[in-house]
Amino acid sequence: MSNDSRSTKELFRQWHGGDAEAGQLMAQRFADWFYAIATSRLGEKDGREPCEAACARFGQGVAQQTDARQLVKWAYDIVIEEINKKGKRIADSDEPSLYTSGLKPKELLMRARRHHPAEVKLMEAVYAGKPDSVIEPLAEPFGGMPVGVLKARYTVKKWLRDHVRLPQEVAPEEPVRDRAPLPLYESARMASPAEEANFEQWMLTDLDLCRDIAEFAAFAIALRGGLPSDAPVVAAPAPTPQKAPTKPAPAAAKASDADDDLPSFGPSKTGMVLVAIGIGAFVFLGILLVLVFNAL
Repeated sequence: MSNDSRSTKELFRQWHGGDAEAGQLMAQRFADWFYAIATSRLGEKDGREPCEAACARFGQGVAQQTDARQLVKWAYDIVIEEINKKGKRIADSDEPSLYTSGLKPKELLMRARRHHPAEVKLMEAVYAGKPDSVIEPLAEPFGGMPVGVLKARYTVKKWLRDHVRLPQEVAPEEPVRDRAPLPLYESARMASPAEEANFEQWMLTDLDLCRDIAEFAAFAIALRGGLPSDAPVVAAPAPTPQKAPTKPAPAAAKASDADDDLPSFGPSKTGMVLVAIGIGAFVFLGILLVLVFNAL
């Protein structure tokens, strides 16, 4: 993602003034934003089509927009309309994604739970929709609701990044408190649809937040559906007496050592960047054609 400090409104006005580079940055910014919303609501697989459709509509219609103040609302209505065609927010999934490096998110969360049981237990309660009476005692050791859930979330993200080597890049030591509503958004616990819409539109002002949401989307959806309990250890049956001695069987690996067997994946470009670059290029092509047409 670009570190350009110009606001979306500034990029829009400069693009209308003939700045093609500003138009490209603006298109990329909206592509990243669309991807974060669609992936958070529907998952990576089901969210791809609405995201691409929204980007195409954005590229086709942005030249007719003249008011920078209405740009975000216009674009937001597009992506929500495309998402709603696909269905409502996914309540559960264990679908691997680019951000899980092809591994199942529930299995990864269960591994994280062995190392950070209190944090994952808190997240399970929040994302699965447990009542506040259950959540508040769990959140108290981490600073209460909702910032305590955000801290627990980043602890898990850091463990996935450092021990499983997943592309979970946004995991600060001290969370930005303005992002405290993030777990409430991911767990569909916002007070109203209007509050959720306001949060999603605010996401466009913080592209690091968009990346954060996209990185954790598969895990958030898995948590919404709940995690299985760790399988109890079952004692092996007593061996049948043999007349002749037999070669001892190798000892089974301990459950606590299971994380050492997890395959490692080296750092690479993240899924959102790869998808958004392609989408952004498509949108930029439409914008560029409009600029060329207007110059003729």
